[in-house]
Amino acid sequence: MKLSRGRTQLRDKKGMLKDIMEATQMHLVVATLLVTVTFAAGFTLPGGFENDLNSSNKGMAILIRETAFRAFVVSDTIAFACSACAVFSYFYIAISVATAKKLKSIIMQLNIAIHMQRLATSAVVIAFITGIMLL
Repeated sequence: MKLSRGRTQLRDKKGMLKDIMEATQMHLVVATLLVTVTFAAGFTLPGGFENDLNSSNKGMAILIRETAFRAFVVSDTIAFACSACAVFSYFYIAISVATAKKLKSIIMQLNIAIHMQRLATSAVVIAFITGIMLL
C-alpha cells in the first residue's frame, strides 16, 4: 500500500513539474518581450532630446519638466525592473526543476515571478498611457 502511494505521489510531482515548466516557458516569452519593450522605451523617450549645439541642456529630454513625462519614466523603470526580475525567476525555476529541488520552493518562486510579471504589465500600461498624454 505504501509503495503504490509513493509511486502515485512521485507521478503527481512529475506531472506538476511538467505543468510548471510549460507555464514557465509561456510566461518567460511574455516577460522577455516586456523587458525588450521597456528597455527600448527608456532610450526613445517621448518628445526626444535637446539637440541644439548652443543649448546648456544639450542631450537632455525636452519634456523633462512635464509631470506626465516623469510618470512615464518612473512607470517604465518599474516595468523594466519587475520584468527583468521575472525573467531571472523563470530561469531559476528551470534550474530548480532540472536539479529536482523541493516542489514547494518551486511553486513559491513561480508565484513570485507571476506577481512581478503582473506588476510589470500594469506599469507598462501606465507608461503607455502617460506616453500618449505627452503627444
